[in-house]
Amino acid sequence: MRKSFKRGAVILGLFAGGILFGTNATAHAALTPSSTQPGANMVDVSSWQGNLTAADYQTLAQNGVKAVTIKASEGTGYINPYLSQQVQYAQQAGLSINFYHFVHFTTTDQAAQEAQNFMNAVQSVTSSKDVVMVADFESSELGGISKANNDANLAAFDSALNQGGYNKTDLYTMASWLGVKVDTNASNQGWIADYPATPTGSKYPSANAWQWASDYRFPNINQNLDVSQLNNSFYLNSGSAAASTNTNANSSSASSASSASSSSSATKPSNSGSSSKNDGEIVKIPGPSGKQYSAARSASVKLVWRANMGKHYYTTTKGARYSKHLGTRYGYNSELPNVTWVTDAHEKLYKKNTGNYAIYYHVRSTVGNHGGWIWRGYLN
Repeated sequence: MRKSFKRGAVILGLFAGGILFGTNATAHAALTPSSTQPGANMVDVSSWQGNLTAADYQTLAQNGVKAVTIKASEGTGYINPYLSQQVQYAQQAGLSINFYHFVHFTTTDQAAQEAQNFMNAVQSVTSSKDVVMVADFESSELGGISKANNDANLAAFDSALNQGGYNKTDLYTMASWLGVKVDTNASNQGWIADYPATPTGSKYPSANAWQWASDYRFPNINQNLDVSQLNNSFYLNSGSAAASTNTNANSSSASSASSASSSSSATKPSNSGSSSKNDGEIVKIPGPSGKQYSAARSASVKLVWRANMGKHYYTTTKGARYSKHLGTRYGYNSELPNVTWVTDAHEKLYKKNTGNYAIYYHVRSTVGNHGGWIWRGYLN
């Protein structure tokens, strides 16, 4: 899965940002689509993949990906700052959308608190309860807990989710911990991480999914991604992707269609400010109108630096909100004249067409249902 947002000794124990702690992880050159490999029909993302564009998600869909499971939260306070953007991009690409939470709980009380943070994060982007809610069970402190206690804590976590209306749960863990540090069960059939040196065939057929690589490269996406083979349709019944019975289709079957993805326009989403009753429109954040994705606009800028920043409060009716490379326009600020924007990051871009530099602030509305990058000069 992805690194914890927390740094230090825990992170140093992880393998290449993926699974860890005695799995069959093997360092090798990035894997690319091959007919001999397992299916690559689910990808998981977190803030570490916040740079993926709307076109990249279209490329995933064109290369056999059916589902994206997105990190929503961690512990009792962290929420993925790219959550709404990643949900929107996945939705536009027609992918089934699910969520995971990186757990740290070592008691049942902590488990309930972390479940609440998880639900808060997911509810900020969708009112749908028909999504898979995954406990990402890999943090080092869990290795020091007995299996009986881990199972009890996980049961408390799932119980809190169930009480909140989320009845589709699953457990993500590494193969070396399965049955040793934590158990799967009827409610959590499992999403198992095991990275063989030469991945082929199928593993863990009774589990919902097998994550078999963290260094997979899709055509036209210059970044390693985690990929999983789905063993059933459990992860395919949410978001906007229709369930497919061909869950083990290899991702290479559609690779020839990917070459045009970088210049294609994303599907136009609903402009409604609330969640639609249609399964395909689960994002609360209003989508942009007109042609939202511009490859030319994205290619016209070069990132100089990007960093977190403190909270500052602004208003504006000028300009628009964009993705961090300006390729996707989320909406015009004149449409939200009464919104107060709160900063959390900033970046410096070089504009190739003018030879000028510009500072953009990343902002969210105070209630968290709108966001994007706005040129600093437009903020009052």
